[in-house]
Amino acid sequence: MMGNLFNKYFLSEYVANYRKECLKHIDKLEITESTNMPAMVQRLVKEYTIEPIEIMEPQPSQPIETTRKMTNRWNETYEQKVFEISVVIPFKGNKNLFYCSPSRSTVVYLDKNASIGSDSISVKITLEKLEPEKYQAELNTVLGTLKCNLPIIHSEISPWNNGLENLVESSLQSRKGVVSQKFDFMEKIGLKVNPASGEHLIPPTVTKKVIPIPVSDTTSGVKREAIPVLQDQVYKDIKEVLYNSGRSIERKPSLYLGKYEEDLRDVFLLFLESRYEAASGVGEAFNKKGKTDILLKYAKDGSNLFVAECKFWKGQKSFLLAINQLLGYLTHRDSKTALMMFVDQKEFMEVVETVKESIKDHPHFYRYVKDTYDHSLSYEFSLPDDSRKIIQIEVMLFHFPKP
Repeated sequence: MMGNLFNKYFLSEYVANYRKECLKHIDKLEITESTNMPAMVQRLVKEYTIEPIEIMEPQPSQPIETTRKMTNRWNETYEQKVFEISVVIPFKGNKNLFYCSPSRSTVVYLDKNASIGSDSISVKITLEKLEPEKYQAELNTVLGTLKCNLPIIHSEISPWNNGLENLVESSLQSRKGVVSQKFDFMEKIGLKVNPASGEHLIPPTVTKKVIPIPVSDTTSGVKREAIPVLQDQVYKDIKEVLYNSGRSIERKPSLYLGKYEEDLRDVFLLFLESRYEAASGVGEAFNKKGKTDILLKYAKDGSNLFVAECKFWKGQKSFLLAINQLLGYLTHRDSKTALMMFVDQKEFMEVVETVKESIKDHPHFYRYVKDTYDHSLSYEFSLPDDSRKIIQIEVMLFHFPKP
């Protein structure tokens, strides 16, 4: 037998995962007053509805005459003439429901001559004689197996589908409030956000942002003075732009093949510049600090708020030197940074593990904070000339393999 159906996933967990993914999607949206909320509700409802399965009319092929090997009671083999009929059974709905186990289910097995595709089931029925009754009996066995647990599955996904529109509407309203607070906050440091830029990063999201007034901070190595510091919400937003941009580039080899570090840096700058507008008379919100760096300056006085470094992976030693280089750029005014590593070798996960282990050996390593995203790691380091000044470094690894 090919294996039993309705036993790969628990239906309750499958539905719960749909809810989790739906809310996760909404939490990435930039919703403003200009957002078409009814259209967004309908789009999300359509995307996260679990469509019940509807099995359509079977479509048999013309019988094909062939032979199969048989064994008689004396263990002798012989060729038997048979007729093979290929049957396509179309269906609509979510294919994975065939593999979900509801709260109550019957264990069934799919015949070895049947397989489930994305929108149809293929079955091969073999008959010794062209008998319509025998054909229909074989077909009904397959159909009965496929339909066995569907009624209870459909009844158990119904509450999710029926309540989805209300869930989406309330979640979008909550997200709109969060985004409004974030945008108000970011206005204070002079960086405007383009509401349409999200479409380039997390399709089909909505919202150029303004950089907010940094909060005040003081350090022991500097005479007590107010120092602009990039707020966590803005830092998080910048990291999200960089991460989603990198993931998008990973899927488009023409953007990274044969490119140098500064070429890739300029691609990331393009995304940042489409996301943010300069304010307070500054010509560019983000610009180039050095050969491979990205710099964000505070609009009011030109002080640095964020520095990012772009490097190709060339081994553990070069990685630690890149951290040295990044830390060497920083002053007491810098507290939030990113190191983007471009990995062009095939064994990507080996590099990720090497980064996780070797970074602890850096003399200014303070602590691991968390995995912000897949292969994007948040750390804290101390400033080389002031051990009490803690710097946040996001190490982002992107896979740009050579052909």
